[in-house]
Amino acid sequence: MTRISASAFVASLLFAVGAAQAASMTNDTFMNGKSVHGEPVAATQDGRIVNVDAGKSINVNCGDVVTFQKAGKSFTWKFSSAAHRPVDLRAIAPAGFTDKPLKVYISRTDAESN
Repeated sequence: MTRISASAFVASLLFAVGAAQAASMTNDTFMNGKSVHGEPVAATQDGRIVNVDAGKSINVNCGDVVTFQKAGKSFTWKFSSAAHRPVDLRAIAPAGFTDKPLKVYISRTDAESN
């Protein structure tokens, strides 16, 4: 391999990795398949409960655990987002949980503000 073709190979490899990461971030998942918005967890007694049909948006803090309920179904999510971008509940809910849009706004904690 000549020096020019090796450089071209390395550049194309770096481009491909960057493109894969960018594509991964556009659908709100890391390359390992986990959500950039947090993760499903077991429900806790002190966690917040939100009825999905009660509104169009909610505010949460990074680190909050929220149980979402709709028509006798529920799931619990721990919000941990480095970007603190809003997320539509349908993007993190189990398949078939809801077809209603509910925007979740994730705020920074006091510890993250410094």
